[in-house]
Formats: sequence, C-alpha cells, structure tokens
Amino acid sequence: MSSVLGGAGPPPRAFSAASRSEGYLYVMALAAPAGPSLRAASLFDIDPELAERLDPRQRIEARTRAIVAVADLGAGLWSPERVTEAVSRPFAFMVVEGLVLRELLLGGSTATELLGPGDIVATGPLSDALLPTEARWSVPQTARVAVLDDRFLQLLRTWPGVGRVLLDRAAHREMRLSMHRAIAQLPRVDQRLLALFAHMAERWGRVAAAGVVMPLQMTHETLGRLIGARRPTVSLALKDLARDGLLERRNDGSWLLRYEAMEQLGAEAAVPTGWQAADVHSIAPPIAAPSGAGARRPARPSPAELADLHARVELLRAQHVSRVERCTSAIETARRTRLQMRGGDHDGRTAA
Repeated sequence: MSSVLGGAGPPPRAFSAASRSEGYLYVMALAAPAGPSLRAASLFDIDPELAERLDPRQRIEARTRAIVAVADLGAGLWSPERVTEAVSRPFAFMVVEGLVLRELLLGGSTATELLGPGDIVATGPLSDALLPTEARWSVPQTARVAVLDDRFLQLLRTWPGVGRVLLDRAAHREMRLSMHRAIAQLPRVDQRLLALFAHMAERWGRVAAAGVVMPLQMTHETLGRLIGARRPTVSLALKDLARDGLLERRNDGSWLLRYEAMEQLGAEAAVPTGWQAADVHSIAPPIAAPSGAGARRPARPSPAELADLHARVELLRAQHVSRVERCTSAIETARRTRLQMRGGDHDGRTAA
C-alpha cells in the first residue's frame, strides 16, 4: 500500500503546508480555480521511476532532454484545455502529484474515476461519436500534472526502456478499471462499498491497528458515482456497515475499513456455482444477392425509420459543427496567445 501523497521531486509552491502533512485529506472542491501557470521541468526529476531502466550515463543524457511543461493545479473545476492550449502538439497529460477526478456524464448519470500519480490520460475529446457523453474534470485540493507532447515521442524512440515503464503503468491502470467494472456488477450496494474501499486501499490506504485508513473525504453522492448507485441507497448501506463494525467514517472525515470486512469479502467463492463464460460471437456481413431479373429488391424503409435516421443525422451534424467550433476557438486562442507573447518580447527588446 502506498502513501496518499505519492509522487517525487520537490513539492510545488502551490501546495500548502497542510497538504504535505501526514493524514492529508482530499476534499471535494466546487470552486473554479485560477488559471494554472506552466513551468519547464525534467520529467525524470518529477517522476524518477521512469528512468529505472536506464543506466547512469543514459539517465544523465535523458534528463536534459526530457523537458516537459508542468502545471500546479488549484482546487476546483478544471479543464485540460486550459493547460494544453499553451503547449505545442500535446497528446496526453500525466498526473504527477495529488488527485484529479474525471467524471463522465451519460444519460443523466455520472461515473467518476480517480486519477493519481502515474496515470496518463489523452487530451483529445471522447472518440465515441454515437454516445452523447461529456467529461468534467476537477481537482479536490491541489495537484500537479505534466503535459506530454511530440518531444516526448522522440525520447521514447531513443530510450525504449522509458516506454516499457509507461506500458506497465497503462496495463496496471487497465486492470484497475476492469476491477472497478467488476465491483459495479456486485448485486448489493454494501458489497460494492466494501469492495471499492478494499480496491482503493491498495493505492491510497494507510495500514492501522484496526484496519486500513482511507484518508479521503468523499460524500455519499461521490461514492454512489463510483459504484453505480443512488445517494440514498449508499447512505443506508453505509449505516448498516457502520452498525456491523465493518466500515466507519472517522471524526476527521477519513474512512476506516476494518480487517473483518476484508475477511467477509473473501468468504464467498470467487467462482460461483453454475458460472458460465460470456458468449459473444461476431456476425458475418450478409452476402449480396445476385443481380438480375430474379433478384429480390431490398425492402424500402418505412417513413418512421426514415424520420429516425434523418433525426440522427441532424444530431450528428450539429455535434460535428459544435466540435469544429470548439476546435476553432481553441486554435484562435492559442494564436492570440502566441502573438501576445511575441509582442511582449518585441517590446522588451525595443525598451532594452
């Protein structure tokens, strides 16, 4: 189990003394933060684990070439575009310290994901055009992220060992997401809560005498978004778990998952009786009917089907126009920023 603070390198100036102390709590924040400032840093200074597969000589050379933009994020709502607009050709950002929340809105429901040190997320928009989804980002207290751009790709070509570390991290994150999906499939909400806290304890927990302490302040609404349940149901389940002495909220807002809860989770058979593997088969495309006088003509769609298809096409067209407008606005903002920066440099040289 790892420390909640995690990360490496010197603490950012934006971090308060309380956030660096032991027992630091992540608090769900709602206020919008000020725009983050960017600074240059060596990726191997802020994340030394990436250089584990390099020899000492390679580390020295790679350290001077692995320069990335680093942003210290304040508490509140946050948009990755606010950071990536100032970087040339960014493709992802990596959480270095702290906690970042990504919430996916779909069909009136919200699914929450916790991103911590080492997690890499693409900066582009969601690629599934058939689902009307939207991503919202927030920082509970403070966090630090590094922006990865095309210069980092050259680094991977020169030192493939760095890419191996990143692939290992991506595989572990995929496994965590698979475990999260399995937790959401448990039939009872109390089971989901115990499994969720046990799952998070592997990364965020701190071992104590009575169990594992989770130094995370999370509302019942947030827990419901993590396990796919409504807030009232979560509140009732937490009350029952506290009564049974399995999971309780401490006075400081942190959570204590007792060892008896983990024993209860392992009491049931991992493979239930009568379990069967999922059955999924691909369907081959239909073979085109031979052309000719005897060939059957395909049935014409009904007016209702044509109306539904037309409505869907119009919706996709409107979504496409909206995305193009957002991209155009982002490009124009970046262009104005570069012009302002160039104008400032010119004024400075003229004054000198």
